[in-house]
Amino acid sequence: MATTAPHVGGATGQPEQKKHMNPALISMLLFIGSELMLFASLFTAYFFIRYGVANETWPPLKADGQPFELPVLMTLVNTIFLVTSSFTLWWGEKRLAAGDNKGLIRGLWVTIILGGAFLLIQLNEYAHLGFTPQDRAFSGAFYTLTGFHGAHVLVGLIVLGLCLRRAYMRDFSPSYHTPLTAGSYYWHFVDIVWVLLFILVYLV
Repeated sequence: MATTAPHVGGATGQPEQKKHMNPALISMLLFIGSELMLFASLFTAYFFIRYGVANETWPPLKADGQPFELPVLMTLVNTIFLVTSSFTLWWGEKRLAAGDNKGLIRGLWVTIILGGAFLLIQLNEYAHLGFTPQDRAFSGAFYTLTGFHGAHVLVGLIVLGLCLRRAYMRDFSPSYHTPLTAGSYYWHFVDIVWVLLFILVYLV
């Protein structure tokens, strides 16, 4: 009596493989989670200083006694640069998925340029703020928040630079792009944190 072999796969007859999340991407998500807690603590300290025990004029007064206003318009432009960089990175990843390695390279270059411009504008802002981290509690909280974020942008640029180098070497393909995806997760996280920072520190 003939027996029928059990069905083990799709149309090709190959055994089906269970899909598991990439360990490298899980590690990146866990790292981002730890960074999220860091920024949450910094935001908590900022609001404690602003609405809690500091009891100082907000924002603080300049040396001449006039109220100081943060450069909201310039920072808005800077925010647009950083948000746009997330879209250019996303576009580069989409080009890679379509097999267009040159498109990925262009997307990475534009992302890195926008991120670099963000840092330069932030440094220019520091040079013209009119106060230092030692002046008041507000100053320390402001520089800590923006400085930590700027350091994260710098790390992100280094990561994207390494991804760009590997893109030139054609190390990435539509089927293999784990380092690029991990770097993308980090970059998008940094961008989201800045949007929150801009709203809560510069606008509220």
